[in-house]
Amino acid sequence: ARFVAEHEILHTWFPFYMGINERRYGFMDEGWATAFENLIARNDMGEAQATKFFQQFRVNGWALNPSASSDIPIIIAGDSITGAASGSNQYGKAAAGYLALKDLLGDAVFKKSLHEFMNRWNGKHPLPWDMFNSFNDASGQDLNWFFNGWFFSHGYIDLAVTGVSKTGSGSSVALKNIGGFPAPVDLKVTFEDGSNETFHQTPAIWAKNLKETTVNIPTKKAVKSVVLDGGIFVDFDSKNNSWAK
Repeated sequence: ARFVAEHEILHTWFPFYMGINERRYGFMDEGWATAFENLIARNDMGEAQATKFFQQFRVNGWALNPSASSDIPIIIAGDSITGAASGSNQYGKAAAGYLALKDLLGDAVFKKSLHEFMNRWNGKHPLPWDMFNSFNDASGQDLNWFFNGWFFSHGYIDLAVTGVSKTGSGSSVALKNIGGFPAPVDLKVTFEDGSNETFHQTPAIWAKNLKETTVNIPTKKAVKSVVLDGGIFVDFDSKNNSWAK
């Protein structure tokens, strides 16, 4: 399969170019290879098919699994974990974290920060903290809240929409982060005039409070319903992902 070849080619950089301890910190090589496997697939097969593919093979196995083992933090040394939890942490969960980071930073800053990490640490056997600190420094941002939430917590992806209220500039949508992961999400809004619009939210909405936030919908049109769609960031409980007037 093409995606297998693309994945293995990425290992030229992670772990080999970087000198990563892949047995202990597999999420620093398998995670990156899996993230870029998805980015390549978007060009190969289109966004919709790549999303479906990634959900099926890389995300659903841990995102929809109620077992406590699925919530073991990614940072826990890989050589001390066995079974499905080990595979999830090193591959799909870590890859989703890197793709969420890309969404948070934007393509230009993400690329600059990743390249700076690689330039500083190639062949020097970087630890996870070297990677996190490099991204902080190169981006000029304190991303510890994001890294703590995604790589060090027992969290998962479960967002909920809890209400909509009118404001002076439009409408305010209240969200809860039940699972704790700072994931991006699309708000698919239907207005009372029958029109629809999608408002993408990066993980930045969780920067000040990982548990709850409000999102502004900048239009005077009255909101009829809101549905949350995470795409590759599969939500554990979809029953709380919609609101209707």
